Amino acid sequence: MVHLKLKILVIIIAISIAFTISISSAQTPLSPKLYKLQNVPPASVIWQKTYGGSADDRAFYALQISDGYLVVGSTRSVVVNTTVGWVLRLDSNGNAVWNKTFVEGSGIEIRYAINLNDSFLLVGNEFLPTGAINGFVAKIDNQGILLWKVVVGGNEVDKLFSAIATQDGFVVLGSSSYDTYGNSHAWLVKIDLQGNIVWNKIYGNTTDTVARTGVLASDGSYMVAGFTDPRGESNYDFFLLKIDSAGNLMWNKTYGGSGTQEAHSMTKASDGYVIVGDTQSSGTDIHAMALKVDFNGNVIWSETIGGKNADSPAYVTSSSDGGYLVAGFTFSFGAGNRDFWLFKISDSGQVLWSSIQGDAGYQEAYGVIETGKNQYVMVGWTDPPGQPNLIGKAQYDFYVVKIDASQTSSGFSSLQFIVYAVVVFVILVLAFFVVFNLRHKRNNT
Repeated sequence: MVHLKLKILVIIIAISIAFTISISSAQTPLSPKLYKLQNVPPASVIWQKTYGGSADDRAFYALQISDGYLVVGSTRSVVVNTTVGWVLRLDSNGNAVWNKTFVEGSGIEIRYAINLNDSFLLVGNEFLPTGAINGFVAKIDNQGILLWKVVVGGNEVDKLFSAIATQDGFVVLGSSSYDTYGNSHAWLVKIDLQGNIVWNKIYGNTTDTVARTGVLASDGSYMVAGFTDPRGESNYDFFLLKIDSAGNLMWNKTYGGSGTQEAHSMTKASDGYVIVGDTQSSGTDIHAMALKVDFNGNVIWSETIGGKNADSPAYVTSSSDGGYLVAGFTFSFGAGNRDFWLFKISDSGQVLWSSIQGDAGYQEAYGVIETGKNQYVMVGWTDPPGQPNLIGKAQYDFYVVKIDASQTSSGFSSLQFIVYAVVVFVILVLAFFVVFNLRHKRNNT
């Protein structure tokens, strides 16, 4: 009964949002050339594990914790024809310590998690029999025991993708439908440490807008990235919003070029933010786009990265040496249909190296954790290994793999380029003097 009352209260709050904050459509044009990868070698596997049952199991995110990893996603192997939220706690070698499932309405998926040291925040979505979707937020202790949960949304499709931790709670973010055509606004909800809703706001104009990712700025405001369709033509642009602690829009910027660009993940930089997503022009395949902006949203650099086929990033995080690690999947390289794809870019936007991991089936990566020098844990899903009859049947397993990428390289760093240029220059100078001396000797004989 208490949970029902809470749902009713949340729905009333969601429906009675005071106003919609408009996003301007002024665009910063982007036209980076494609950094075309040539030969992307496979990484060395340290260990790999799959987790799942006879149906479809998908991991969406992973955290490094004190003694291992927390992996979150969904499973359809527990309850027949029902999507169930699934949380796995693994040790440092990928062995399961415990696993917990969560069911609400007609099903649950967990898309994101935050490590709170002694507990975890889970962010996902609840599916309803009517076809509507509500956001689902829960706090569990370090043994997976539920401490509290809250459902946010209305009567349409209101989805959450990620969250930002603050000193006094959390901001969860996603998209909230506002018409029968499936268009949506960017959607943010502030929740306190006990699971109570503080504010609930939407941002956008009359065209489709989705908030996918965000970080806490140094001044306590929220930086939120995603994508918007400013002209209503289904050609999206990256957007970046700066929102104060009360949920008020401070400024917004959009970034795009020809075709469509959709931002999926962002991370902090020392002098701004790095955002990654997809870009696709008419008649071309999807490629990765990486964009760095300063604290005011001004573009520092942008890069498009990929091969001859479709290649897509899902996640970016800062590396220990000041660069950025990007995880996703590639059709251009690898052993099969789709492979895990990991590449590293410098703080100035240069591709330092690129690596793949996979087999003849389908693999998609949605997260990466740096665990040591050149060592990384990647998480996502895979076709069940050793079952070729299931390839392409969308009956995936959680897939967690620890790799060594020390032998991978597909681009020059600035230092490598300088060394290479110096070596070439020295060789040319020596060749010049050799030829000059030979001619001089011939002329004297």
